[in-house]
Amino acid sequence: MLKLPLKFNNHYDCRLCVGSGAVESLPDVWEDEWQAAAVIGDSNVIGLFGEQIEKRLRPLVEKMIILQFEPGEQSKTRRVKEKLEDSLLDAGFDRSTCVLALGGGISIDLAGMVAATFMRGVPTVNLPTTLLAQVDAAIGGKTGVNTRHGKNLVGVFHQPSAVLVDTNLLDTLTPDEWRNGMAEAVKHAVIADGEFFGWIEANVPALLSPHGVDSYLVQRCIEIKSAIVMEDERELGQRATLNFGHTVAHAIEGATSFSVSHGLAVAAGMVVEAGVAVEKCDFSSDSLRRLRRLLESLLLLPKLDLGFNDVNPFFKADKKRRDGRIRMSLPASLGRMARNDEEYTLSVEPELIHRSWRTNLCKSD
Repeated sequence: MLKLPLKFNNHYDCRLCVGSGAVESLPDVWEDEWQAAAVIGDSNVIGLFGEQIEKRLRPLVEKMIILQFEPGEQSKTRRVKEKLEDSLLDAGFDRSTCVLALGGGISIDLAGMVAATFMRGVPTVNLPTTLLAQVDAAIGGKTGVNTRHGKNLVGVFHQPSAVLVDTNLLDTLTPDEWRNGMAEAVKHAVIADGEFFGWIEANVPALLSPHGVDSYLVQRCIEIKSAIVMEDERELGQRATLNFGHTVAHAIEGATSFSVSHGLAVAAGMVVEAGVAVEKCDFSSDSLRRLRRLLESLLLLPKLDLGFNDVNPFFKADKKRRDGRIRMSLPASLGRMARNDEEYTLSVEPELIHRSWRTNLCKSD
């Protein structure tokens, strides 16, 4: 099992355990002062793992509560966050509380934001149960909720005290949930490790489902993301590279009211943004073809019945937008992102995005 401390602000404040059976490390990371445990996850994941987690926590705390919400992006809102907080207050929880965020990216983001604001901030332990959460959402301390204006527009950085990445939990994933995580794994390879990209290409048959998957996939993604966020915790520079594909992805999610899964949206976003990079950053056409071929082989690029005019309004809500201009983090090559001095995002004209959308993705308007 891989055990790492993550270092932020010149001190270690997050313990990371990765591998088969990592959930068994829960007593090892639990602090004596955490006398109350609040387990937060959606109803599906609570049904799968709630009893198991409760048995491990009961001997460690004086009081415990399990809070659940309806699965899906529609629950990642300020209203649901308020209900969770009110439940904690009604039950008399205080600053001795530790929140255990159990589940996928939505649970990690929502529970993390509850922890960040409850009593002006209490500790969090992340226990991600999906590939997407294990390789991405659980690492780095981003929390947030969606609004009618766009995705993740309200949130705060709140580093977890520990992250337990138990690869055994991936066996419960549906094919769609697995593919969501594979899209993020490909993204990690594009932004930071060309050899890892080649490894994914060479192992596609084994990566089409979680059964028997090599733990190297999860560990390498975590190494990549951990290295980036430890250098740039607050996304003032290099951490922006983790948003590759996400400007277009969030627009697709918004335009379809989240009926397109996050993984498929990110895959489509990477193809469009890589097409922009061909024109703007000298990203090679061959690299774009390799990226598209890999995403297709991983069943991540179905046809979208969506035109550019459908997604264009949602670019106005992107968090990276500055001075009214769309900004993207774009690849210079497979494994290396483009930079302009210390800037890791580049201003992109809407016409470039439209042209790449029309050429590389789906129907024109």
